[in-house]
Amino acid sequence: MKPTSMILTLILLCGLISSCGNVEPTEGPEETSVSESADTVESVDPDNVCDLPSDVRFDGETFTFAVYENANTQNLMIVDEEDGETINDAIYQRKIKTEERLGVTIEQVIYNDNFNEFQNPILAGDNAYDVGNIRCTDALKVWQEGMIIPASELPYVNIEKNYWNKSFNDSLTLCGEQYVIIGDMMISTLDLTYALLFNKQLIADYNLDSPYDLVNSGAWPIDAMYDMMKQVATDVNGDTIMDDNDRYGYLSHPKQVLPNFWIAAGEMSVKKDEGDVPYLAMGEERFNDVIQKVFEVLWDAETYYLPTDQLYDVPESSIKLFTNNQSLFMDSSFHHVQQLRGMETDFGILPYPKYDESQERYYSRVSYYNAPIVPVTNNNLELTGALLEYFNYISSETVIPAYYDIVLYSKVSRDDESQAMLDLIFDSRVVDIGDTTLCADIRDGFVATMFQTNDRNLASKLPTAQSKIDAFLSKMPE
Repeated sequence: MKPTSMILTLILLCGLISSCGNVEPTEGPEETSVSESADTVESVDPDNVCDLPSDVRFDGETFTFAVYENANTQNLMIVDEEDGETINDAIYQRKIKTEERLGVTIEQVIYNDNFNEFQNPILAGDNAYDVGNIRCTDALKVWQEGMIIPASELPYVNIEKNYWNKSFNDSLTLCGEQYVIIGDMMISTLDLTYALLFNKQLIADYNLDSPYDLVNSGAWPIDAMYDMMKQVATDVNGDTIMDDNDRYGYLSHPKQVLPNFWIAAGEMSVKKDEGDVPYLAMGEERFNDVIQKVFEVLWDAETYYLPTDQLYDVPESSIKLFTNNQSLFMDSSFHHVQQLRGMETDFGILPYPKYDESQERYYSRVSYYNAPIVPVTNNNLELTGALLEYFNYISSETVIPAYYDIVLYSKVSRDDESQAMLDLIFDSRVVDIGDTTLCADIRDGFVATMFQTNDRNLASKLPTAQSKIDAFLSKMPE
């Protein structure tokens, strides 16, 4: 599968607009010779084209999404009208194009971010919605309890297509079952991708190496980031207390720190064996080495600011300090990066560093995802499969380009180098089960507490973590 950025580049450069099930010949250049027009055929990547048969329609039927609103990501599937905002209008066009193609009416019900409210219609046998977007942790729960239809049973869905995020979906199988699938309709996977922001003015003030050059040369390990942070972190007012009046090397919510670095190092808290069965990997030597390294460069060197406000994934205090030029680096999801549009000082965007220079590639973390699930009360899988296939395809033609090329490129990233970094970051996204599906037990459980309290005794936490994994496996459907 080609990376998202490559797909979008093809779309933008080739002017490719392909209709699902009815692929029109693409236009050639404005001026071609007779021999060129006769002999040259425009190349179309079949993995970018929806193969839904043209006679598949569901005239007069209604399809309903159930979604919840989340302050950390965009989760709405439809909007009622265009309002001039890029993403809003692209989401509206996605709805209109899908309704026209399939002859359906698409509706949306919004429920509170409460699992019981979501599952009550299913338990009551009420066909209240066709697909529900829920937290990844809840998706696992409803699958284990037999309340959803596995994605592998949906007709028309071809997860080998580029508009289905294959790299995600390969990691979202358990015991050989593709119980949930993620595609381009879920822009939350972009919103919830994490990166490092850096303050360009501080780079210049301290005469530091260009982070872009370090990334591009492969010389961007944790040690390089540490060397920069320790030069900038300063007790500005000289009161011997590092607080919100001083300057730091790195800002982040404590629950995000360790998974950001271990995933960037190519490690996973939970891996899967050859039988697709998850197992706890936090006891492995290299994983522990990464964890201890992070404590050293952040806590021991006093380069890290521990926020007192932790309501949002990116704390408001982090945004305030970074905006005030009080930190060299800030951790942020792309959803929250957009809050910095008004920042006067220029900033750049980077992937998290490798563990060391021998590491072959960069990895970027997706902290969690909203999963589209099909409830067992759904009595029209033909419509559901067809709509999801087309909806994800048309999202790749409308919503993804709007998000990636317009909102990020023109409104957030401030230089050509940052745009190149976006390509690298989005093309290197990975998902860790312990950071997402099992986040309540691992990331938001003992991992967050460890970092917040400077507790480095990982080994003492592993027996409890292992018991959580065992309990998780005991509930797997047969």
